[in-house]
Amino acid sequence: MDFQDMIFRLDRYWARQGCALLPPGGAARPGAPASLAGAAGRRGLPPDGLEGVYRYRVLLSPAPAAARRLFLDSLRAAGLDRSEHDLRWPAFEDGPRAGAGPGWDVLLDGLPLARFSYLLPASGPAGAEIELSLERLALAAQRRKDAASLAWAGRLTYGELHAGEAA
Repeated sequence: MDFQDMIFRLDRYWARQGCALLPPGGAARPGAPASLAGAAGRRGLPPDGLEGVYRYRVLLSPAPAAARRLFLDSLRAAGLDRSEHDLRWPAFEDGPRAGAGPGWDVLLDGLPLARFSYLLPASGPAGAEIELSLERLALAAQRRKDAASLAWAGRLTYGELHAGEAA
């Protein structure tokens, strides 16, 4: 499955779970949590081509009891065979940010894949936020060693798509 199809599958999966998906780079309304800024965001290309380029963000509000299970099922929907990988959930080391409850950094084969945290609103039910590195997920799902070789769409690679971009 190529990178573009992986995004489509994640969109379909989370839409079936009742999550609202916002366009990349969409602005949040004034006073809205930062997590509502966009479902998938585009940021500058870093030197290693992995951190902060394509982030997939999901807000579950209210958070279902099985929120962690839904996250794991989304990885399967995106093409990841979890039986081939080590997935760990260490608690945040840097402490929760304002408005956040308990949270975990999700590691895939020892590398950062996602951040999963519960949100503690001033009123109403608690929500959950998931921020996922699409590059890390695609590397594992496509069994590739470097981001440049990832299949983006058809014959177009991630490297070709980002040729000439610098950090």
